[in-house]
Amino acid sequence: MVSGWVRNAVAEAFGAFVIVFSTVVVTNLGWTPRALIYGFGVAGLVAALGHVSGAHFNPAVTVAMFLGGHISGLGAAIYCVAQVAGGVLGGFTVLWTTNEAVVDNGTPVIADEPVNVSVGGAIAIEAIATMVVVLIVFGSIVDRRAPVSVYPFAIGLAITAGVMVSGPLAGGALNPVRGFGAAVAGGEWSGWPAWLIGPMAGGLAAWALYEFVISDRNPPAKRRGMVFSEPMPPPPGPSLLP
Repeated sequence: MVSGWVRNAVAEAFGAFVIVFSTVVVTNLGWTPRALIYGFGVAGLVAALGHVSGAHFNPAVTVAMFLGGHISGLGAAIYCVAQVAGGVLGGFTVLWTTNEAVVDNGTPVIADEPVNVSVGGAIAIEAIATMVVVLIVFGSIVDRRAPVSVYPFAIGLAITAGVMVSGPLAGGALNPVRGFGAAVAGGEWSGWPAWLIGPMAGGLAAWALYEFVISDRNPPAKRRGMVFSEPMPPPPGPSLLP
């Protein structure tokens, strides 16, 4: 029997691996199909692994969950390490199966000519897009009043929209691991302020907005002593398994 922390870490690493691999390898496609692949992929991962680890796959989500009291410091550290490891493996898997040009083209970068987005502008764009995603995570998962059937679709749709908006301007990472895994494998680091600072700032903003403005003042008791994230309930309905 695999221990709980190993199971959760593997789930987080696998999710990050799939995200980086699937979004880097499709660099020959336009932003709309790339956004759909990212969003649908995350929706499927959340539905499949949400009840195992909470399906963060993103340090911005994990840090926000830590601040909200839904995962301990140790659990958050383990999750982030697992996510980074999975993302780097995903980037190198693309490199091993294709070539460095594919990885470089799939690494999030800040738009230059003719748009010429500034570094600060790119950070803000990534922060806003990620804030929406993390806010939806809080509203559809953390808040137990939300119907459990909507969270994979809601998160996937938010990511799809976020990539469509932010991709052409700031790279559309919405996740530090998405940029880091590709950058380590391919060596393209020019967009790091957008894909690192932007999503982390967006996650913090989403936590603050939800915690102090949107949520009610009598939320369900938080289990601050738990090591790992609260698992998501599976979507309702009959099982497809015999």
